Amino acid sequence: MHINCPQCQHKNSFKSKDLLDLKSSLSCSKCESSLLYYFEHPFLEISPQAFTHKLDNQMLEALKKIPGIDTILRSVLRHSFELSMRLHHQGNFILASNKQFKTLYKQLEEAAYALDIQELPELYVVQDARANAYTFGVEKCGIAISSACLDLMSKEEISCVLAHELGHIKAHHVLYKTAARVFSSIADSIAQKTLGLGGVVLMPIKIALLRWDRASELSSDRAALLVVKNPKILLTTLMKLAGGSEKLNRELNIQAFIEQAESYEKTQEEGPLGSYIAIMNSMFNTHPFPIWRAREIIDWVLSGEYINLLQGNYIKTKKLESPEPDVGQKIDKKLKDLRRWWDENLSSSDER
Repeated sequence: MHINCPQCQHKNSFKSKDLLDLKSSLSCSKCESSLLYYFEHPFLEISPQAFTHKLDNQMLEALKKIPGIDTILRSVLRHSFELSMRLHHQGNFILASNKQFKTLYKQLEEAAYALDIQELPELYVVQDARANAYTFGVEKCGIAISSACLDLMSKEEISCVLAHELGHIKAHHVLYKTAARVFSSIADSIAQKTLGLGGVVLMPIKIALLRWDRASELSSDRAALLVVKNPKILLTTLMKLAGGSEKLNRELNIQAFIEQAESYEKTQEEGPLGSYIAIMNSMFNTHPFPIWRAREIIDWVLSGEYINLLQGNYIKTKKLESPEPDVGQKIDKKLKDLRRWWDENLSSSDER
């Protein structure tokens, strides 16, 4: 891949393996200036659209075409399930703060700063044997991370997990993700009580929510990468979620995992049913397969889009345009123009 130096415009060449293991900002081979300014700086005023995956946008647009879904979901969930979830987490799990789990809370603060998130969500540590994390809420968001996840992951990988969940908050995913969880359980219950008839009506909405839910994970993986910066950290995180073991973690091989991701993509192309079977296998999952997520991140990095963001070329929440001069500035300019005219036309006159 070629990266142009913003200072001297020299075209620098890098191998794919260099880009997939970024331990620091790359330097120009000619003038030695940093090529990736935002490797060491927060993405101020970054818009969610800067990292949103195209499937996320497509699925969400399809979801929003369901009449009144946004208003109905927000109203129903805010006044019932949101309070229930907050009470559930407050009563059962440990709230991280500056007083307890301070190291973990500091990691949350740093990740939020990198994504320019002003209001921190509540962070709970859940006693669970499964490595997992999730966001919840509607108006007031929260994050939960399992004890197994904290035990399995390195410090950098924990930051990656927290950043992924913050990505959902930054991208305004939480309402629909909460709805997907709640609606799936409700739809299954109604289907059982109506001999399957209710399921016929509700199944299209359930599938639409789950399809978007999976696509939203791809966007949040990108948000996580914007925080940890090094793609290898995100890939090892996904690898451990797929089959990590505290006893065998040292035997995990990132290159073998990347090769497996490439093999998965090729396997889908074997025969006319390959892609169809892959879709059916994940239809009722809330998350895409870790291998697919890894492949998507690799593609994003090698496409140059990620590097482009690190160079500062990203969509912002508002354009940083030159402000319109206020009245005082306009008057000052008029006075300067008048003085210039006076100097040029009258100051050299013999009449004083």
